[in-house]
Amino acid sequence: MTGNLPESLGTLTIAQLKSVAKKHSIDVSSCRSKKSYMNALAGTNLTEEDVRSVLGAAAKRNEKAAREMEKIETDLKNISEKKSEPGDIPEGENIAIERSIDQALLLRPTFFEIDSATEQAWNRMILGDFAEALTLNRDSRSQVLDQLSTFHLYSTALSIRASETLSHQIGWTDTKVSSKMKTALAEAKKAFVNGPPKRRESALEELENLTTKAFEAFIDKSQKTEKDFRKMLEEYASFGVHVKTVQEILEIASQARSSSDNAQYVKLMDQARAGADHAKDARMKEIENAFENVRTAIEVAKEAGAETAKGQAQFRNAEKAFKSNEFAKAMELLASVEQVVDSAHLKRVRQNREAEAAEIAQITSSLQQAEPDLEEAAMYGMDVRDGLLFVRNTKTALQQRDVVTAAKYSRKVRKLTKSMERDLEKLREKHFAEKGSQRDSGNESEINGGRRGQPAKTPTSDVSSTDNPTPARAKKDKRLRALLKK
Repeated sequence: MTGNLPESLGTLTIAQLKSVAKKHSIDVSSCRSKKSYMNALAGTNLTEEDVRSVLGAAAKRNEKAAREMEKIETDLKNISEKKSEPGDIPEGENIAIERSIDQALLLRPTFFEIDSATEQAWNRMILGDFAEALTLNRDSRSQVLDQLSTFHLYSTALSIRASETLSHQIGWTDTKVSSKMKTALAEAKKAFVNGPPKRRESALEELENLTTKAFEAFIDKSQKTEKDFRKMLEEYASFGVHVKTVQEILEIASQARSSSDNAQYVKLMDQARAGADHAKDARMKEIENAFENVRTAIEVAKEAGAETAKGQAQFRNAEKAFKSNEFAKAMELLASVEQVVDSAHLKRVRQNREAEAAEIAQITSSLQQAEPDLEEAAMYGMDVRDGLLFVRNTKTALQQRDVVTAAKYSRKVRKLTKSMERDLEKLREKHFAEKGSQRDSGNESEINGGRRGQPAKTPTSDVSSTDNPTPARAKKDKRLRALLKK
């Protein structure tokens, strides 16, 4: 079956025959002996040139590997001749060590040819050819010794790089663990370049054990953290925090941890924590606004003469629940309080139409006083969007004959305008001081222009008037005249 094969195939080892088969896409997965490989290659169109090309490529790879190994040994020798302080790796030497590790990782050893040689020796022994078995076994043992040095160097470089990369990905939060990791890593690197075999193996084992234990602790802590985080999100959701997006990020982070994408896991967990904090802060702001809204509801109901004692008692209970971090309970109590006091307020105004008319008149008067101030503040650049929104909501409630809601928004308008009085007054003074300076400058220019033969313009007052001023306009004109007198 082998008569049509190139004669050189008979001189090849099983490993070399596998290389030829792989190069030409020939299936040899079921082959166990050299004869079976030769039979599998029978009937193909392989030529001597095909065989020589495969062997030539293998020889080039071996030659390249030998040159790279020689370069690594030279670098290591140069580094080993330099002195270094204990526990410290100078920057230049550390760069050289990293380069040597990179090169060592490119030389991944293989024992495929050794396995093939051992198999051949065993086959010769079974056939009774003990002399040939002895020769093949001696050759395979020699190959093992040659590969063992490369394997040890490769294995050491891989453990150092894996430990360092894992440490950077996870970022140990425990300072003691972090310090031990750095010390063990530095010792393993120094032993890699200039340590005797015993020291190199000891330092490497210390680094591997410490990294493995620290990573196992990280995984256990991560699982517990995820469990606690999920429970916390459920609690957040119970009082209205929007956590759906954060939960989705947490699921992706869990998948990243399961697939050993540790850097992505840490990044996503940080993102999830930040998102949860932001969502909670937003909800806490809403709860604070809810307290203010209910407080306002109690105030306007009390002003209208409604009974608010029960609502005030429940409000104090809501405050206690909030301080105890029972946010869901606090929100339930607030909703109950607002319903109670609004009902009492509405009952009061329906029973007393005169009181309702008086309250509507008070609300209207408050709007007439506040709206010009808000518009003026907006003209000076103040942020009065909330105030204008409250005014609009008050008007809408009045149109719908919802006195209770109108009273609450009106109270908010009054509180807001009162809180900005001082700032608004300062802006007014600044504005009219600037206007006065511009007017004085304009008058001087007109006088100088008149002296040059140009007709002088008649000064006009900054305070305009109309035959029928509105109450808001009259109030503003009065304030402007007072400022001008100053």
